Amino acid sequence: MSNGQNPHDEPEAGPGSPTPPASSPPSYRKHPLVRKQGAWGLWWLVVITLGINYFVWFARINRELAAVLQTEVPADGEWWSQLIPVYGVIGLARTAKRVNAAHAAVGSPTRVGVFVTWFWATIWFGSQTRYLQRRVNTLHDVLAAKASG
Repeated sequence: MSNGQNPHDEPEAGPGSPTPPASSPPSYRKHPLVRKQGAWGLWWLVVITLGINYFVWFARINRELAAVLQTEVPADGEWWSQLIPVYGVIGLARTAKRVNAAHAAVGSPTRVGVFVTWFWATIWFGSQTRYLQRRVNTLHDVLAAKASG
């Protein structure tokens, strides 16, 4: 185009122009899409960064779960909660409960074992990231399916 506009740009809405259609149905906007991430890739990233990425991931999934559940992120869902020994385990268990609540809120039958999350997964080579991320990925897929249909 000679006027410098990108042919893929959408025209600007002016007075009297129709409102552009929403890109997703209202039920999807009610439950924002959560980030899908490879569980093994996440685990290796945590290993390579000597655990730093674990705190980033923990805070991110708790923000996403709070958005799906339409609540505030509780203190036990913040990254720093994982630095406090007993409180960190409590925060991890409550995060597992939030994953269950998010799945229930969108009508998914998937559930997370709270005991498995804070006890077995943590002592088995720090597998809580892989265990929870797989369930968060399932939540992502359910939300994406609701958005498309």
